Amino acid sequence: MRQPEGYEDGTDRVCLLIKTLYGLKQAGREWNIEFDDKMKKHGFVQLLSDPCVYIRRDHRGIAIITVWVDDLLLFASSIEAMEAMSDDLKSEWQMTELGEPSKIVGIEIVIGERSITISQKKYIENILLKEGLERANPVSMPLDPNAPLEPNPDGGEGDRSNSYARLLGELQFLANATRPDIAFAVNRLASYTANPSIQHISALKRILRYLAGTKSYGITYTADSDQSNLFHGYADAAYGNLDERKSTTGYVFIAGKGAITWRSKKQQVVALSSTEAEYVALSEAAREACWLRSLFKELGYEQNYPTQIHGDNEGALAMAKNPQFHQRAKHIDIKWHSIRQMIK
Repeated sequence: MRQPEGYEDGTDRVCLLIKTLYGLKQAGREWNIEFDDKMKKHGFVQLLSDPCVYIRRDHRGIAIITVWVDDLLLFASSIEAMEAMSDDLKSEWQMTELGEPSKIVGIEIVIGERSITISQKKYIENILLKEGLERANPVSMPLDPNAPLEPNPDGGEGDRSNSYARLLGELQFLANATRPDIAFAVNRLASYTANPSIQHISALKRILRYLAGTKSYGITYTADSDQSNLFHGYADAAYGNLDERKSTTGYVFIAGKGAITWRSKKQQVVALSSTEAEYVALSEAAREACWLRSLFKELGYEQNYPTQIHGDNEGALAMAKNPQFHQRAKHIDIKWHSIRQMIK
């Protein structure tokens, strides 16, 4: 690195670091390499489906470590396995044990007798307080269905301050972590980050008003005795927005009676019909299902039966099951037809 201010020797020489410094670009990567080497030395295996998860199986039971930079969440099937995992970590680094988790990376965790609930009430309250909307009148929906979003009609610079992008980023984290109910609204408004208008700023504040009335909402997972079909999913699409005429894919997968993964994403191509838009959504959901099956299998919970993905468009379902509508579907990109190989 460059010579620190006040310690220059008058030359252009640079410093060779013997260890990483917190805050440097490569620090996170170097820490990950060290953590990976040390964990493998203790018999842990990094999952192929998620490199931030390590697992070890031995006579003491199953031990799982999930990693968020330098924050770790530990899971074990027995007290003995938990103690052994904790001892292995302490033998390598100086660590602080916080006991049963109640909060991690802004996500609040409540553990019941046969359930786990995750939420972000405090995170939402901080956003509302910062925006001066802690006493705002709540609304029942994140977006106003009677006010379709359009590009900035002025066509000028608009409001290019960081306030819109900053607030959108805070809501994006919330939508990704515990609030799938605002995922579509946040995704739509993200399209106008470069040149937001008053309409877009008002729509963003409406999401905050919705959160003001639902800040205690969360996701609850309950113990399920039926282990034959561990998860299932739902896929849908919102056909053609007003500005680009591109549709939006949406899907969610459920396990333990709670959502475990979800997504709302603008499709890359312009669908010529609602059937085509739903077909693309089914294909993207099927790929997510393949990843989930791999993840669960590596964790030791292999799904015994085909994964169910529910859709509500009969044309898309028929097209996925049987390529009988070739004339109407031959222009669709080959990658979206992968779902046909997955259906049984």
